[in-house]
Amino acid sequence: MSQAYWWLGRPGEYYWLESTERDDIGTDLRAPLLNGDSKDDWHYSLLKNAVEGDLVFHYDGNRSAITSVSRVAGRWDYREITWAAHGTSARDRGAVPTRVPGYFIPLEDHTILDKPVTLGELRLRRPLLEEIRARVPVGKGEPAYFPFELAGRPVRPLQGYGFKVPAELVHSFPSMDAAARNLLKVAEPDEIRAAVKQAVTSIEREAGPFEISKLQEKRARVFGLGRTARTIFNTDLKERDFAFHQGGRSELQFNVGHDRLANGLSAIRAGVAFSFQASRSFPKIDALLPKVARFNDWLCENADGLGDLEMWSWQKNGRSVNGRPAPIPESLFQEGNFVFLGMAQTLAKFDPIAALRVFDRLLPLYEAVEFAQFHDDTGQPSGASGARIEETLRIEKGREVTGGRWINASTKERTLDIYLRHAEIQRRLKDALTKEGFEKVVCEVPIGLRSVDVVALKDGALWMFEIKTGATVRSCLREALGQLLEYALWPGATKPARLVIVGTPSLKADAIAYIEELNKAFPVSVSYRQVSLD
Repeated sequence: MSQAYWWLGRPGEYYWLESTERDDIGTDLRAPLLNGDSKDDWHYSLLKNAVEGDLVFHYDGNRSAITSVSRVAGRWDYREITWAAHGTSARDRGAVPTRVPGYFIPLEDHTILDKPVTLGELRLRRPLLEEIRARVPVGKGEPAYFPFELAGRPVRPLQGYGFKVPAELVHSFPSMDAAARNLLKVAEPDEIRAAVKQAVTSIEREAGPFEISKLQEKRARVFGLGRTARTIFNTDLKERDFAFHQGGRSELQFNVGHDRLANGLSAIRAGVAFSFQASRSFPKIDALLPKVARFNDWLCENADGLGDLEMWSWQKNGRSVNGRPAPIPESLFQEGNFVFLGMAQTLAKFDPIAALRVFDRLLPLYEAVEFAQFHDDTGQPSGASGARIEETLRIEKGREVTGGRWINASTKERTLDIYLRHAEIQRRLKDALTKEGFEKVVCEVPIGLRSVDVVALKDGALWMFEIKTGATVRSCLREALGQLLEYALWPGATKPARLVIVGTPSLKADAIAYIEELNKAFPVSVSYRQVSLD
């Protein structure tokens, strides 16, 4: 599927169309992952790009009209569905309802239009539809995902399930526009500030079981502070719509604040951020430069484990679109810019537990950025009182990884996207180890300032697995060995019974011989395991 989605970065383009003949319109969206030829098809999968708060109009094929609209209530997820295509080719081959791998998207606030927009009305307004279609900002050869066929014959819905509807089209039909305005909740500034304050308060209230609750204790110990702040954040926002952790102005800050989803709707962000904004108490941003370097170093080694989070920035020309976690380029290290890594939730549905989980996952990044220069190689603070950085494996802090995007990815994505490949290897490895009888298999387990890709227990023995996406066994071994040996042998570390490097290439004789030599020298058993993605 093309990644050149024309609506990205264009606030207000939050409209979609479901074209269906189902009798339970408005309960959810659901479609197969692949078409009848077992291939990815945007006519089925496009709606997976809808984000929470977007609006989906429903074209009822039984009535030949757009009859209602719903709001997207959450992210898409996998589910086996009963499906039969209704197009001409499907009828010709006698397609019948079948259970197939699919996806679903929850909906809410299903609303009937005051007046259906019928196919007859759409045909009468063909010139308008043609004008709107012509103004969709797509590049040469790129699809507009427009829902109506306009070429050569009377207007009719394009064959397929899901489509993108330009905002101009919605505003051109009064009943669609009225229903949309009723469902779109535009928050006022006072409402936004109150929501952020409530979010910060709820985070503080629920923080106890989470590692982030110890942030201020750690800062006081490592930095040698005279006293420890009693809360993570300053809950007195002073008319601001954001908050960062106490003492975080000149640090990589834990940040909670008003933001916008990709569709432009109000949201609350939770994650870490660099503010390159000078102030009276922080006159130069130069002090942040070595911290950005450490941030980049850590992400180069650990970004694979953050593939479900997103990263974006604010510059003078506005907010960027969301992207994958990645090192901060030199061009962003400029006065007045702001760089954020984390997640965003809709204003009305903020979940403090989800935010706290993100903070805990990003705490090792914060420690690598802020604490590294205060410790010598033993982990003991230099010139400050405090305990050594923990090197103990925390298996209870691991997380679930689905690798779910793989099944719907294009061949190009599967080949070039290392995050996608890494997540799918992780998923397949976990499934295989579980089937092989390992008692416990956990992904992304924290150890010190890093995390182990997969940790498993077998007959009480601890195994550590490090996944690499290199093209050869040699490159996988080279990249993984240093990490695994540090996990296993650094003073204070939790020593495993076995270290396993995981990659997609198959073992050859020279690699086997090399691993045999390693095992003659190392006190911990080292092996290689292939997980094929074919």
